[in-house]
Amino acid sequence: MSTTDTGARGAARTRRPSSFLLHVDGELKEFWRSPITLAFIVAMPVMFYVGFGFAFRSEADEIRVLDTHEITQGNLSYGGILGFALMSVAFANVAIGLAIRRHHGLFKRFRTTPVTPLTVMGAYLVNTLMTTVIVLGVVTALGVLLMGVDLAPARVPQLLLALMLGFVCMAPLGAAVSLLPPNADAAVPMVNGIFFPAAFLAGGFIILPLGDTVSAVVDLLPGRPLTILIQSSLAETGPTWDWPSVWLLLAWALLGTVVALRWFRWASEREPRGFGSAKKKAAETAETAEGAEARG
Repeated sequence: MSTTDTGARGAARTRRPSSFLLHVDGELKEFWRSPITLAFIVAMPVMFYVGFGFAFRSEADEIRVLDTHEITQGNLSYGGILGFALMSVAFANVAIGLAIRRHHGLFKRFRTTPVTPLTVMGAYLVNTLMTTVIVLGVVTALGVLLMGVDLAPARVPQLLLALMLGFVCMAPLGAAVSLLPPNADAAVPMVNGIFFPAAFLAGGFIILPLGDTVSAVVDLLPGRPLTILIQSSLAETGPTWDWPSVWLLLAWALLGTVVALRWFRWASEREPRGFGSAKKKAAETAETAEGAEARG
Protein backbone atom coordinates (compact mmCIF):
# COMPACT_ATOMS: atom_id res chain seq x y z
CA MET A 1 0.00 0.00 0.00
CA SER A 2 1.37 3.35 -1.01
CA THR A 3 1.86 6.30 1.28
CA THR A 4 -0.66 8.25 -0.81
CA ASP A 5 -3.41 5.63 -0.25
CA THR A 6 -2.68 5.55 3.48
CA GLY A 7 -2.84 9.33 3.67
CA ALA A 8 -6.12 9.43 1.73
CA ARG A 9 -7.73 6.86 4.03
CA GLY A 10 -6.47 8.70 7.08
CA ALA A 11 -7.90 11.95 5.75
CA ALA A 12 -11.24 10.24 5.09
CA ARG A 13 -11.29 8.92 8.64
CA THR A 14 -10.66 12.40 10.02
CA ARG A 15 -13.41 13.87 7.83
CA ARG A 16 -16.12 11.51 9.01
CA PRO A 17 -16.64 13.03 12.46
CA SER A 18 -16.71 16.55 11.06
CA SER A 19 -19.26 15.50 8.41
CA PHE A 20 -21.43 13.92 11.10
CA LEU A 21 -21.18 16.99 13.33
CA LEU A 22 -22.09 19.23 10.41
CA HIS A 23 -25.20 17.16 9.81
CA VAL A 24 -26.11 17.29 13.49
CA ASP A 25 -25.66 21.06 13.45
CA GLY A 26 -27.84 21.33 10.35
CA GLU A 27 -30.56 19.18 11.91
CA LEU A 28 -30.59 21.26 15.08
CA LYS A 29 -30.80 24.54 13.17
CA GLU A 30 -33.57 23.28 10.91
CA PHE A 31 -35.59 21.97 13.86
CA TRP A 32 -35.25 24.95 16.18
CA ARG A 33 -35.86 27.50 13.42
CA SER A 34 -39.23 26.03 12.48
CA PRO A 35 -42.08 27.76 14.34
CA ILE A 36 -44.58 25.02 13.48
CA THR A 37 -42.28 22.28 14.76
CA LEU A 38 -41.54 24.17 17.94
CA ALA A 39 -45.24 24.81 18.56
CA PHE A 40 -46.43 21.22 18.07
CA ILE A 41 -43.45 19.21 19.27
CA VAL A 42 -41.81 21.34 21.98
CA ALA A 43 -44.46 23.77 23.25
CA MET A 44 -47.44 21.39 23.16
CA PRO A 45 -46.29 19.05 25.98
CA VAL A 46 -45.38 22.08 28.10
CA MET A 47 -48.80 23.67 27.50
CA PHE A 48 -50.56 20.41 28.34
CA TYR A 49 -48.58 20.19 31.56
CA VAL A 50 -49.41 23.75 32.52
CA GLY A 51 -53.10 23.03 31.94
CA PHE A 52 -53.31 19.67 33.69
CA GLY A 53 -50.70 20.53 36.30
CA PHE A 54 -52.42 23.65 37.56
CA ALA A 55 -55.83 21.94 37.38
CA PHE A 56 -54.60 19.41 39.96
CA ARG A 57 -52.12 21.68 41.75
CA SER A 58 -54.25 21.97 44.90
CA GLU A 59 -54.33 18.15 45.12
CA ALA A 60 -50.62 17.64 44.44
CA ASP A 61 -49.95 16.05 47.85
CA GLU A 62 -52.95 13.72 47.82
CA ILE A 63 -52.18 10.03 47.55
CA ARG A 64 -53.56 8.01 44.62
CA VAL A 65 -53.56 4.22 44.46
CA LEU A 66 -52.36 2.69 41.19
CA ASP A 67 -52.46 -1.11 41.09
CA THR A 68 -50.00 -2.19 43.79
CA HIS A 69 -48.38 1.14 44.66
CA GLU A 70 -49.26 4.63 45.85
CA ILE A 71 -48.30 7.91 44.20
CA THR A 72 -49.02 11.57 44.85
CA GLN A 73 -51.22 13.45 42.40
CA GLY A 74 -48.31 15.78 41.62
CA ASN A 75 -46.06 12.86 40.63
CA LEU A 76 -48.94 11.16 38.80
CA SER A 77 -49.47 14.20 36.54
CA TYR A 78 -45.72 14.62 36.11
CA GLY A 79 -45.24 11.00 35.09
CA GLY A 80 -48.11 11.27 32.64
CA ILE A 81 -46.73 14.34 30.91
CA LEU A 82 -43.24 12.80 30.72
CA GLY A 83 -44.70 9.88 28.77
CA PHE A 84 -46.73 12.24 26.58
CA ALA A 85 -43.70 14.45 25.85
CA LEU A 86 -41.52 11.45 25.05
CA MET A 87 -44.10 10.07 22.62
CA SER A 88 -44.53 13.52 21.07
CA VAL A 89 -40.83 14.03 20.32
CA ALA A 90 -39.55 10.48 19.74
CA PHE A 91 -42.63 9.02 18.02
CA ALA A 92 -44.82 11.69 16.39
CA ASN A 93 -41.94 14.01 15.48
CA VAL A 94 -39.90 11.19 13.94
CA ALA A 95 -42.84 9.75 12.00
CA ILE A 96 -43.93 13.13 10.60
CA GLY A 97 -40.40 14.36 9.93
CA LEU A 98 -39.27 11.26 8.05
CA ALA A 99 -42.47 11.11 5.99
CA ILE A 100 -42.15 14.77 4.92
CA ARG A 101 -38.46 14.49 4.10
CA ARG A 102 -39.01 11.33 2.11
CA HIS A 103 -41.85 12.89 0.09
CA HIS A 104 -39.90 16.04 -0.73
CA GLY A 105 -36.88 14.02 -1.85
CA LEU A 106 -34.45 15.27 0.80
CA PHE A 107 -33.16 11.79 1.62
CA LYS A 108 -32.93 10.97 -2.08
CA ARG A 109 -30.67 13.97 -2.61
CA PHE A 110 -28.48 12.94 0.32
CA ARG A 111 -28.08 9.52 -1.29
CA THR A 112 -26.46 11.15 -4.34
CA THR A 113 -23.70 12.63 -2.14
CA PRO A 114 -20.70 10.89 -0.50
CA VAL A 115 -22.47 11.12 2.89
CA THR A 116 -23.28 7.67 4.29
CA PRO A 117 -26.84 6.70 5.29
CA LEU A 118 -25.56 6.13 8.84
CA THR A 119 -24.44 9.78 9.01
CA VAL A 120 -27.78 11.07 7.74
CA MET A 121 -29.96 8.97 10.05
CA GLY A 122 -27.52 9.23 12.95
CA ALA A 123 -27.62 13.03 12.85
CA TYR A 124 -31.41 12.96 12.69
CA LEU A 125 -31.68 10.67 15.71
CA VAL A 126 -29.11 12.68 17.69
CA ASN A 127 -31.21 15.79 17.12
CA THR A 128 -34.30 13.87 18.24
CA LEU A 129 -32.53 12.66 21.40
CA MET A 130 -31.26 16.16 22.24
CA THR A 131 -34.73 17.62 21.70
CA THR A 132 -36.21 14.94 23.94
CA VAL A 133 -33.74 15.77 26.72
CA ILE A 134 -34.51 19.50 26.45
CA VAL A 135 -38.30 19.03 26.51
CA LEU A 136 -38.17 16.59 29.43
CA GLY A 137 -35.82 18.97 31.25
CA VAL A 138 -38.26 21.88 30.85
CA VAL A 139 -41.16 19.73 32.04
CA THR A 140 -39.13 18.56 35.05
CA ALA A 141 -38.20 22.12 35.99
CA LEU A 142 -41.87 23.17 35.83
CA GLY A 143 -42.90 20.16 37.88
CA VAL A 144 -40.37 20.63 40.66
CA LEU A 145 -40.71 24.42 40.89
CA LEU A 146 -44.45 24.92 40.34
CA MET A 147 -46.43 21.67 40.34
CA GLY A 148 -45.48 20.04 43.65
CA VAL A 149 -43.45 17.20 42.15
CA ASP A 150 -41.41 15.24 44.69
CA LEU A 151 -38.36 14.06 42.73
CA ALA A 152 -36.35 12.32 45.42
CA PRO A 153 -32.77 11.36 44.40
CA ALA A 154 -33.55 7.65 44.91
CA ARG A 155 -36.16 7.85 42.16
CA VAL A 156 -33.98 9.48 39.51
CA PRO A 157 -31.92 6.46 38.26
CA GLN A 158 -34.98 4.30 37.60
CA LEU A 159 -36.84 7.23 36.05
CA LEU A 160 -33.96 7.88 33.65
CA LEU A 161 -33.81 4.17 32.78
CA ALA A 162 -37.54 4.12 32.04
CA LEU A 163 -37.23 7.20 29.82
CA MET A 164 -34.26 5.72 27.95
CA LEU A 165 -36.21 2.52 27.37
CA GLY A 166 -39.14 4.60 26.14
CA PHE A 167 -36.93 6.42 23.64
CA VAL A 168 -35.47 3.13 22.37
CA CYS A 169 -39.04 1.93 21.80
CA MET A 170 -40.67 5.08 20.39
CA ALA A 171 -38.01 6.19 17.89
CA PRO A 172 -38.06 2.93 15.83
CA LEU A 173 -41.86 2.90 15.97
CA GLY A 174 -41.87 6.47 14.64
CA ALA A 175 -39.61 5.40 11.76
CA ALA A 176 -41.94 2.49 11.00
CA VAL A 177 -45.11 4.61 11.11
CA SER A 178 -43.48 7.17 8.79
CA LEU A 179 -44.00 4.62 6.01
CA LEU A 180 -47.79 4.92 6.25
CA PRO A 181 -48.50 8.48 4.96
CA PRO A 182 -48.69 8.52 1.15
CA ASN A 183 -47.44 12.12 0.98
CA ALA A 184 -46.34 15.07 3.10
CA ASP A 185 -49.86 16.52 3.37
CA ALA A 186 -51.17 13.32 4.94
CA ALA A 187 -48.29 12.92 7.41
CA VAL A 188 -49.53 15.23 10.18
CA PRO A 189 -53.19 14.09 10.35
CA MET A 190 -52.36 10.40 9.97
CA VAL A 191 -49.60 10.36 12.59
CA ASN A 192 -51.55 12.52 15.05
CA GLY A 193 -54.54 10.24 14.53
CA ILE A 194 -52.39 7.46 15.98
CA PHE A 195 -50.44 9.51 18.52
CA PHE A 196 -53.18 11.37 20.41
CA PRO A 197 -55.48 8.39 21.11
CA ALA A 198 -52.50 6.26 22.13
CA ALA A 199 -51.16 9.01 24.42
CA PHE A 200 -54.45 9.69 26.20
CA LEU A 201 -55.52 6.06 26.47
CA ALA A 202 -52.19 5.31 28.18
CA GLY A 203 -53.66 6.78 31.37
CA GLY A 204 -51.02 9.39 32.00
CA PHE A 205 -53.44 12.25 32.64
CA ILE A 206 -56.65 10.59 33.82
CA ILE A 207 -57.72 6.97 34.23
CA LEU A 208 -60.60 6.35 31.84
CA PRO A 209 -63.19 3.63 32.51
CA LEU A 210 -62.60 1.69 29.29
CA GLY A 211 -64.06 -1.69 30.12
CA ASP A 212 -62.22 -4.99 30.30
CA THR A 213 -61.92 -5.65 26.57
CA VAL A 214 -60.71 -2.16 25.60
CA SER A 215 -58.39 -2.02 28.63
CA ALA A 216 -56.82 -5.34 27.61
CA VAL A 217 -56.09 -3.92 24.16
CA VAL A 218 -54.76 -0.61 25.51
CA ASP A 219 -52.47 -2.47 27.93
CA LEU A 220 -50.73 -4.00 24.91
CA LEU A 221 -50.06 -0.65 23.20
CA PRO A 222 -46.61 0.90 23.87
CA GLY A 223 -47.95 4.00 25.61
CA ARG A 224 -49.41 2.07 28.54
CA PRO A 225 -46.28 0.12 29.63
CA LEU A 226 -44.21 3.30 29.22
CA THR A 227 -46.58 5.18 31.52
CA ILE A 228 -46.55 2.33 34.04
CA LEU A 229 -42.74 2.31 34.20
CA ILE A 230 -42.49 6.08 34.59
CA GLN A 231 -45.17 6.32 37.26
CA SER A 232 -43.80 3.29 39.10
CA SER A 233 -40.43 5.00 39.39
CA LEU A 234 -42.16 7.96 41.10
CA ALA A 235 -44.19 5.89 43.57
CA GLU A 236 -44.42 6.91 47.22
CA THR A 237 -43.80 3.35 48.32
CA GLY A 238 -40.44 3.41 46.52
CA PRO A 239 -39.46 2.82 42.90
CA THR A 240 -40.80 -0.43 41.50
CA TRP A 241 -39.78 -2.12 38.26
CA ASP A 242 -42.57 -3.73 36.24
CA TRP A 243 -40.88 -6.42 34.15
CA PRO A 244 -43.91 -7.28 31.95
CA SER A 245 -43.94 -3.61 30.85
CA VAL A 246 -40.21 -3.79 30.10
CA TRP A 247 -40.60 -6.87 27.89
CA LEU A 248 -43.59 -5.34 26.12
CA LEU A 249 -41.67 -2.14 25.33
CA LEU A 250 -38.70 -4.15 24.09
CA ALA A 251 -41.02 -6.20 21.88
CA TRP A 252 -42.46 -3.00 20.36
CA ALA A 253 -38.92 -1.66 19.88
CA LEU A 254 -37.94 -4.84 18.05
CA LEU A 255 -41.05 -4.73 15.87
CA GLY A 256 -40.48 -1.08 14.96
CA THR A 257 -36.81 -1.74 14.14
CA VAL A 258 -37.57 -4.75 11.94
CA VAL A 259 -40.34 -2.93 10.02
CA ALA A 260 -38.25 0.22 9.57
CA LEU A 261 -35.18 -1.68 8.36
CA ARG A 262 -37.17 -4.00 6.09
CA TRP A 263 -39.38 -1.44 4.37
CA PHE A 264 -37.59 1.88 4.87
CA ARG A 265 -37.46 3.97 1.68
CA TRP A 266 -35.13 6.86 0.97
CA ALA A 267 -37.48 8.31 -1.65
CA SER A 268 -41.24 8.48 -1.89
CA GLU A 269 -42.97 6.53 -4.62
CA ARG A 270 -44.94 9.70 -5.32
CA GLU A 271 -43.39 12.91 -6.56
CA PRO A 272 -43.58 16.09 -4.45
CA ARG A 273 -46.82 17.96 -4.73
CA GLY A 274 -46.91 20.24 -7.75
CA PHE A 275 -43.96 18.65 -9.49
CA GLY A 276 -45.87 15.78 -11.05
CA SER A 277 -48.78 17.98 -12.11
CA ALA A 278 -46.41 20.54 -13.63
CA LYS A 279 -44.62 17.82 -15.58
CA LYS A 280 -47.93 16.40 -16.78
CA LYS A 281 -49.14 19.83 -17.86
CA ALA A 282 -45.92 20.46 -19.77
CA ALA A 283 -46.30 17.12 -21.56
CA GLU A 284 -49.90 17.91 -22.48
CA THR A 285 -48.86 21.33 -23.81
CA ALA A 286 -46.14 19.75 -25.92
CA GLU A 287 -48.60 17.18 -27.25
CA THR A 288 -51.07 19.90 -28.18
CA ALA A 289 -48.37 21.89 -29.97
CA GLU A 290 -47.25 18.82 -31.90
CA GLY A 291 -50.84 18.05 -32.90
CA ALA A 292 -51.41 21.60 -34.11
CA GLU A 293 -48.16 21.46 -36.04
CA ALA A 294 -49.16 18.19 -37.71
CA ARG A 295 -52.58 19.56 -38.70
CA GLY A 296 -50.95 22.71 -40.07
